[in-house]
Amino acid sequence: MTRKILWLLTCCTLLLAACDKRMVTVDNPPETTSPSTGTPPISDKKIQAGVQGIVTDASNNPIAGARVLCGEQNMLTDQYGSFRFQDISITEAAAVVTVQKAGFFNGIRTFRVTATGREQFVQIQLLPKATAGTFDATAGGVIGASNAQFIFVPNQVLDASNKPYKGKATLTYAFINPERDDFADIMPGDLRAVNDKNELVALQSFGMMALELQGDSGEKLHLDGINNVTFRMEIPATLRQTAPATIPLWHFNESTGLWQQEGSAEKMGNSYVGTVKHFSFWNCDAQFPIVNLKATFKDDKNNPLANTAVQITRNNNSSTYGYTDAAGEISGLVPANEQVTITIKDKCGEVIFSKKAGPWSTDTNAGTFNITINPQSRLSFSGKVTTCDGAAVTKGVVNIQVNGVHYAAPILNGNYTASILRCETTTATVTLNPVDEAANKMSTTTFQAAPGDYTRDLQACDAIQASTVTLLLEGQNTTFITPTDSILFSYHKSDTASANYYLISAAQKTTPSSQLNMELPDIKVGTSVAPYFSVSMSGNNYYGQSVNITITSTGVAGEYVEGSFSGNIQKMQGGTLVPISGSFKVRIE
Repeated sequence: MTRKILWLLTCCTLLLAACDKRMVTVDNPPETTSPSTGTPPISDKKIQAGVQGIVTDASNNPIAGARVLCGEQNMLTDQYGSFRFQDISITEAAAVVTVQKAGFFNGIRTFRVTATGREQFVQIQLLPKATAGTFDATAGGVIGASNAQFIFVPNQVLDASNKPYKGKATLTYAFINPERDDFADIMPGDLRAVNDKNELVALQSFGMMALELQGDSGEKLHLDGINNVTFRMEIPATLRQTAPATIPLWHFNESTGLWQQEGSAEKMGNSYVGTVKHFSFWNCDAQFPIVNLKATFKDDKNNPLANTAVQITRNNNSSTYGYTDAAGEISGLVPANEQVTITIKDKCGEVIFSKKAGPWSTDTNAGTFNITINPQSRLSFSGKVTTCDGAAVTKGVVNIQVNGVHYAAPILNGNYTASILRCETTTATVTLNPVDEAANKMSTTTFQAAPGDYTRDLQACDAIQASTVTLLLEGQNTTFITPTDSILFSYHKSDTASANYYLISAAQKTTPSSQLNMELPDIKVGTSVAPYFSVSMSGNNYYGQSVNITITSTGVAGEYVEGSFSGNIQKMQGGTLVPISGSFKVRIE
């Protein structure tokens, strides 16, 4: 079985930005600089870019309604498990996206942004929380999981007030196996790390753990940070022969998106044994030197292969992969001074391209690789784009959405073309949205398409109107308007029809930004109560209590939903109710 390393080809079409500081916990303290130098090993420069992605469970089924956080923005995944931040401020060298869903450990992906304004892509598989065992926090105890054991000493478990917890503590645990083919979708970060010399390195994992403590009522607990928990973790079978006798331990820093060296573990039989003082994600990893690699991947028609997984394999048969961005480009760290194999598989897992490359001793742009694609493994779209008068559109783009994932094809000399890798032989819902940037015109067409080549001539005739959201809250008027601000409309489908809803999200692109999220139970003309309403503004957070939504007009994809809202909203700082009112006109995606 191929072993994954994930040195981080963070190419992506969508994943985001430098991380949400709200994720820092007592058990996961921020460690961003070396005590000796005080200098961060990686740049914190911010740039504007887009991020989109897919969130799935262990069976590769989409997870709807998961909350995705990126920089100062957040949203929920739709019925396809997809999300999209079209223009946000993120950290260029180490952008971070975090996914939260009840019953799962947080899913976190770190990546390098390929270019300013470029949309990145990530795929994240959430790990379900499983109970490993329960022990008396006062007395301590031993918890045994399927492939691990943990020893707690008395009174080392604390509650939210940092007082010794007196009840039964439950350990939730998940093992992240680097032997798995989907390891790169599951593990947090991208296996970039900061070692004890404050150097940026890449890691090869020999086993990874997710750990949390809960109280009798499900409340979060943490370790005291003084006493050790001793652990024993079995080494995956195919890695035991090459596993080092002593290996560094690394914990994941959710605020930086990087792994941090802390301690070491000893190989005893088929297991690693070590100690930790706080819980988060922990990793037994060997480190190696790295250089940055850029490369571009296109099909036999010279179309960029966007949102496509690119795998790089070392001579020791360990591998990593990342996703190309909207232009078919990857940018990420690979082993220095080693020849590697670059591989691309179709969505069914069949190898369609493989090539030896390297070694590289310095940062390298490997150029463009062209790949022949089986027509039955892709959706291909091409055609002419004209104005209402029949003239060729000279400047613009065709936005393409396939089952919730977005692609873009530039309009060149009045023509567009795009290729999208797929595996499913079933039809997909496709939306084509040509935009004439010179005339500020567009149109939208939606249809069902099976794998194959499609010629679709398009006209951009409808005037593009700005989406706007206005609100009055505690005497302050705030207006969101595109394209200056980000305003998104999305549909969220639940397993139960009664829980389906629509979401309008508005956020300023400045930092810190104001943000509004409101759920609509339907987009029919009339008045209803918002199931959820939240506002972040001027450092204050508000959550809806009884906000009425009145829709005055609506339409189909490409048209607009318009209306107003009014009611009371609770201010979290103090818990008082304050009135809120406003209006919206938002384009339906």
